[in-house]
Formats: sequence, C-alpha cells, structure tokens
Amino acid sequence: MTGVPFIPGGSVAVLAALFLIILCRISALIMTSPGLGDTTSPMVVRAGLSLCTTVAVLPVLQDQLMDVATHAIHIPFLAVALIVGELLCGAFIGLLARLVSEAIAIAMQIIAVFTGLSSVLQPDPELGASSTAISHMASALVPVIFLSTGLYALPLAAVTGSYTLFPPGHMPMISDMAISITHATSQTFALALQLAGPFILIGTLWPAMLGVLNRLLPAIQVYSLAMPAQLLGGVFLLALLIQVMTGVWQERMGDLLLGLPGIGVGAPRH
Repeated sequence: MTGVPFIPGGSVAVLAALFLIILCRISALIMTSPGLGDTTSPMVVRAGLSLCTTVAVLPVLQDQLMDVATHAIHIPFLAVALIVGELLCGAFIGLLARLVSEAIAIAMQIIAVFTGLSSVLQPDPELGASSTAISHMASALVPVIFLSTGLYALPLAAVTGSYTLFPPGHMPMISDMAISITHATSQTFALALQLAGPFILIGTLWPAMLGVLNRLLPAIQVYSLAMPAQLLGGVFLLALLIQVMTGVWQERMGDLLLGLPGIGVGAPRH
C-alpha cells in the first residue's frame, strides 16, 4: 500500500474534467428551473446547490464520462464544444420545466384582463415590465409551491436520466428540443385557459349584460356604476377560487413534469 488515495482514472486532471462536465449541465438546470432558479433565491444558495448535486452525481456518472473527459483534456476544441453542449442540455430541461410552471402566472394575467385589474401593473422579471399585480403574486407563489411540495426534485431527476438521452460528446438534437418546447408551450396555455375558465366566462357575459342595460337605460352611466362592481366581484371570486386553482395547477404540474426528458430513464450504467 502506498497510501495514495484512489482517484478516478488515475489523474487529478481527469477528475477535474469530470467534475466540470457534470457541473455545466447541473448548474444550467438549476439556474433556469422553477423554484431553484428563481430570482428570489440567493445566488450563493444556487451555486452551493449546484456544487453539492454535482458531487452527489459524480460517482454515478464517472464511468460513462471517463473517455469523454480524457479526450477533452487533450483537445481544447472538443472541451469547448462539450461545455457548450452540456450547458444547452441543462438549460433545455430547466427552461422546459419553467415554461410549464408559468401556466398559473399566465392564467392570472388573463384574469386581470377580464376583471379590470390589467391597469394595475407591476414589474416582473419573468413576465416583463407590463405584468399585472396578481400575475406578479402568482409568480411569487410558484417557488413556494415548488419548494414545499417536492416538485423541484423532478427536474433534478430528469437531469440525471438525461445523460442517457443526451450523451456528452454528441450533438444535441435541436429539432427534438424545438418540438418539445412547442408542445410544452401549447400545454402551458391550455392549462392557463382552464384555470382562468370561470373568469373568462363571467368576463364575457358581463359586458354583454352591460350593453343590454345601457340600451334599456341610456341616461344612466352604466360604465361608472359597473366598474367598481366588476373589480370587487373579480377580487371576491379570485379569493374564493385561488385555493382550488393552485391545487389544480400543482396536480397538473406534477403530471407535466413527469414528462420531462430523462424522467424514468435512470442513470446510465455499464
């Protein structure tokens, strides 16, 4: 016995390359995924989570990545291409999860339009400067639900299984990524419309009723009388349905996140 600790591949450089390759994909996922990568999360926490997850995943993936890391050390162009590909794969999974999680914020934006609250604007880093106050509230609610219900574990499980679907050193399937993003976008807007369904129905019938009332009583300022009732009724209905909406959204998010690339695949083995 020489007393020298065991190093994967027999080289510190190979170990450092393995760590860097895994860190690129996992850090890109964490920085873009909902809950973990929100702007409200401190940067130090996100960086520490990326490092801890990389250390935990490294022993599982070191056999598969050994050859790639060895070649990347001696070929700088391959190392750069490998880092870019890993960042792309991690960001793709994270952005896919974030996209489907924005359904509740989009639903709140729709609700604000139909309840007359769309003029109350609040800057939001996710939805832009023209987002409404209640959609900003929903954006703040997303990380709370993700971190308290364990939904954040699904993107982390997806990134581990993604090494089978997107092996390091191979060109990412850009066309399949674009199809997945398009499909996730359609699912997000469909869910948002379902969550805002009661408000869309009432918000469509309310102006029609006001138009009929205005024709019957043209001397009355219908808009001035109806606007406060519309605002108060919209807030009251939102207070009644917010718990049901978040429950339905949480359940649907669990189903949609189970469809992330890499979920159920498992870590690659030799």
